[in-house]
Amino acid sequence: MTLLDIVSSSSSTGSARAFTRPMTAGDRAYLAFHRLNPGEFQDVGAVLFLDGPVKLADLRAHIAARLSLPRAWMLTDRLETVTVRSADGRSTVSEPHWVSQPDMDVDEHVAAVDLPSAESARALGPNDDVGDRRVRAALDRIATWPTDINRQPWKIYLLCDEGTSGSVLVYRTSHIAQDGAALYRALHLLFGEDDEPDIGLPTTIRRPTAADYLRFVSRGLAVLSPTRVLDAWGGQPTGPARHTWITTDLGLIKQAARRHHASVNDVYFAALAGAVRTWSSFEWRDDVRPIHALMPVSIRVAAEQNALSNYTSGVRVPLPCGEPDAAQRLAQVAAVTRGLKDKGIGVVERQLFPFVAPRATPRMLSYAASFGGRTRELSMVATNARTIRGPLAVAGRGVRELIGTGPLLVGRQHLSVALFGVGDRVGITMAASDSVPNHDRLASLWVQELTELARVAPVGPPLVQVPVQRRTVLRSR
Repeated sequence: MTLLDIVSSSSSTGSARAFTRPMTAGDRAYLAFHRLNPGEFQDVGAVLFLDGPVKLADLRAHIAARLSLPRAWMLTDRLETVTVRSADGRSTVSEPHWVSQPDMDVDEHVAAVDLPSAESARALGPNDDVGDRRVRAALDRIATWPTDINRQPWKIYLLCDEGTSGSVLVYRTSHIAQDGAALYRALHLLFGEDDEPDIGLPTTIRRPTAADYLRFVSRGLAVLSPTRVLDAWGGQPTGPARHTWITTDLGLIKQAARRHHASVNDVYFAALAGAVRTWSSFEWRDDVRPIHALMPVSIRVAAEQNALSNYTSGVRVPLPCGEPDAAQRLAQVAAVTRGLKDKGIGVVERQLFPFVAPRATPRMLSYAASFGGRTRELSMVATNARTIRGPLAVAGRGVRELIGTGPLLVGRQHLSVALFGVGDRVGITMAASDSVPNHDRLASLWVQELTELARVAPVGPPLVQVPVQRRTVLRSR
């Protein structure tokens, strides 16, 4: 099936004709999960910390002004059922597409939320090193509110303290509509400057060879093998998502990467392995088997930079928590990721997913979208979105820090980790099920491991060359 730029639409936007675009394979998968699992949802987002307070009226005016620009009309897309004609014009089918609605009601998508009182936030414990407790409590509450996919699937919450102004914004969007790159694109359209952000997307991704398909099948079979399940997880995950985070300088990660001749992503995963090791130290006395994380990988090319959809795959990465030496942990992670890059990870997925998705059953698509919640095969999802180039500003107030919030399938996952940032500041966010004991220690432990990696001597000769961080063929997400 192919789609003309303008098609007939059974639309509630008030117009019989609208600009549309088809759903990607990832969009289809997350929509299938949403429909087959009522009450469950996968939303992603970001928290923006401003250098001063903003009033709700000024925030709404700022968003309305941005959405009036033609380049930002992609943010007005909503799901509608449209009639699609085949290339030969002999048949039609009705299916969901993204349909623009430039006259959308901004006030429905920009709301004020009162910060919880200090007394009510006290239940989160005394640890203020992993995010202000009142902001954490507000984010935990917002995370229980699913994004309305019958409208434009995003919303902005202004966290207010006794009034209608605040200095913290929470941006939430359905994963049906946006992956990490799309989320950054949306933030740039809403709060960035007029330039086009360079997020390092490749111009093309090569066509897969027979060897690539064999390696793809091999990786798929390996993913089905069970991972190690830690007693430290506290049994089956239950309760709402709890968010903790900590920010640091991007330069510290780059320093560790240069020191060990590794990539920023290698350092991120090695520090995560070390943090889990310290957090669950009793697990590693007699058993050194690794646990496994799902690493999202972008299969988006430069021509798709403006498409607010999903262009991601994923690969299972072992975390060598059983290795007591920090430098050795990083060396082992670097060896794994180097092998994945050399073998063309994402190359097959780029070609295969768009072909398979329209032909797959909803159950197959839903399974793919929720694979990160299969604790038998995966201990966590670990996303590295890197940083968005600043500056960002909201109604005249600068964004001083930014953290990301990955999805956590409540009742399915123990932990979801996300590395986001703006400019030279990055933040790691841990979304953990409430049932996971002492989960609020993990973010601080990650920074401690990062500091250690920036200090210790590397292991042996260089395993990998330090890559250019903004010009890579395929990027983790």
